[in-house]
Amino acid sequence: MKKTYLLIACAALLAACSSSSKTVSINAMPVKLNEAVMAADRACTTDADCVAVKKGCCECAGYEAVNVQAAEKVQKVWEKECINAPCTREMCYVQIDPVCENNVCVGKLKPMDSYK
Repeated sequence: MKKTYLLIACAALLAACSSSSKTVSINAMPVKLNEAVMAADRACTTDADCVAVKKGCCECAGYEAVNVQAAEKVQKVWEKECINAPCTREMCYVQIDPVCENNVCVGKLKPMDSYK
């Protein structure tokens, strides 16, 4: 009977420890990061006002063009949500050149020959 109680106590302790640690899935695209990217300011007057931010924890998730000042907030969320995220892909053709068009930051997909 004592062994049963000890086994139950160990299982409960293990469950509590595993649920309290923050885990990030492989190639994660956290909800909080997605919300930060979608809410980011995209206003601009020149191309220099725009930068590319990651839409997920890994390179292959792609990028979004946002205002350079808004990128700081997105980066903080990325650092918090993606600190331990494992990525399975090393290279994807998703990089963008952020530009200002009609006072809005947009991303133009980089040409394939720029990846050489």
